Amino acid sequence: MTTNDLTRWNKVRRIYEIIDRLRGESGCPWDRKQTPDKVQTYLIEEAHEAASAVRAGRREEAAEELGDLLFMVFFLIHLYEESGDFRLEEVCDAICEKMVRRHPHVFGETRVASAREVKENWEKIKADEKATAGKEQDRVPESLPALMRAYRMLARLSHKQGGDLNDVSAQTRKFLEMGRGLAADPAGGNTVSADDFGEMLLALVNLARLKGYRAEDCLHQRLVRLETP
Repeated sequence: MTTNDLTRWNKVRRIYEIIDRLRGESGCPWDRKQTPDKVQTYLIEEAHEAASAVRAGRREEAAEELGDLLFMVFFLIHLYEESGDFRLEEVCDAICEKMVRRHPHVFGETRVASAREVKENWEKIKADEKATAGKEQDRVPESLPALMRAYRMLARLSHKQGGDLNDVSAQTRKFLEMGRGLAADPAGGNTVSADDFGEMLLALVNLARLKGYRAEDCLHQRLVRLETP
């Protein structure tokens, strides 16, 4: 391990030492009152703030927000350590083993020809892991923004079902048919329901997915342009 490596890990260790102090008997009353359920809210907020800075290309802000996010991750792990549920070492071991397992083209003998094949292998390995452990496929978190959640759910369904969900022409026709129904709705009419609009949005999210885009990112980029003078 080089001097630079030691310096890097010492910085990480200092974060944990600060959390130890904050949670100690003579620490901060506010930090001592925190629970995993409370901290998960801050974790989500910090993740969104970090993502916003990264998307906008604000590097200094991204560094700060990623630091806030890293702190909340360590803080949450510390709370679980205190309750005896698991330790930081177990979290690190689990993610390292998972990444090695799911990248057999890097750490094993598997050969891949494209990034798409890598993704397909990832999904297959993930499904095999769940089946071996007797677990159901991971649920798409309900806390995700709706467009992001729709993308994740459609990607999963398309992997399981295939068919029209992966057919660009069929999905385009479906969306255009919905659009014609909307256009035929008279001004002030209410024949098009909220559920109809939901179907249209879902179809549009899927079309974007098939074209290689994420609807969440597309809309975010357009909103940035909208609010820019």
